[in-house]
Amino acid sequence: MTRDVNHVLYQKTGVTISNVALSLLSKSAGDRIPPISYYQEEYGVSRGTIQNALNYLKEAGAIQLASHGHLGTYIEKIDYARLQENCLIHEMMGIMPLPYSLTYEGFATAIYEQLKNFKFNMTYARGAVGRIRLVESGTYQFAVCSRYAAEYAISQGQEIEEAIDFGEGSFLSKHVLLLRNSSYSGLCGGMKVAYDEDSLDQREITRNLIQGRDVRLVPIRTQQTLEALAAGTIDAGVWNYDDIIENNHLGNLQVKFLNEQEYSPKYSTALMVVRGGNTYLKEFLCKNISKEYTLMILDEVRRKVRTPFY
Repeated sequence: MTRDVNHVLYQKTGVTISNVALSLLSKSAGDRIPPISYYQEEYGVSRGTIQNALNYLKEAGAIQLASHGHLGTYIEKIDYARLQENCLIHEMMGIMPLPYSLTYEGFATAIYEQLKNFKFNMTYARGAVGRIRLVESGTYQFAVCSRYAAEYAISQGQEIEEAIDFGEGSFLSKHVLLLRNSSYSGLCGGMKVAYDEDSLDQREITRNLIQGRDVRLVPIRTQQTLEALAAGTIDAGVWNYDDIIENNHLGNLQVKFLNEQEYSPKYSTALMVVRGGNTYLKEFLCKNISKEYTLMILDEVRRKVRTPFY
């Protein structure tokens, strides 16, 4: 059978084929598929349209089904690559922070390892604001951000939802306040403090720290904090403690650890988020990405017993 898959998928019937294919990505051989009536209600199409979609996927070699009478229909064989070929999403795309620390390198390595049987790629970008916006728009299927960033976005009405919570310390070990002069004990009046509007975590932590202090906020990218401290452009800035330890960036800088009133575990917790209402994608991610396995690989990369690959 020779078909122009793209031509078929963008027709009205093809959208149903794509939806059914996406729903099956979270299934395995031996699983029971939903009844046709479920798909009818879910997609608002006729019984015949659903039957045609399933027949198309069978003819394309994406699935092999077996009817067990009143027990339902079960998957005998499944080809995930061919299922993806018959989705409007031909390649799964994720987006996460720039991998400048072993934690982020480990996280990326873990995701690639677990999605190696699928057509998948990851993009890296600074700023949770932009990453979340790209998932909300449908440009990317999922994003990795802190729990704080995800909850803030949802509170502002952005249409994303949590898929997987990887637990405290999975995004980074902690944030700290870096001070340019080793004689400083903390923030004081007149200081120039780094401020990144696009980094929800850095922005909120900085706001917490400067309350009641007469300081001047200097708009710079979070990744430029160390450079700006060295140049004297700023006197203080919030930064990722992992990077300082792993890359020996401390030098003459003073580190101030933050207390419970200044810092929440939500900033160190990695969340994978998807567009709101994307149930099947969420099911796919939860099936194929294990929190425990991810944390194991992350730990191995942190301890340098596994080489990062992403």
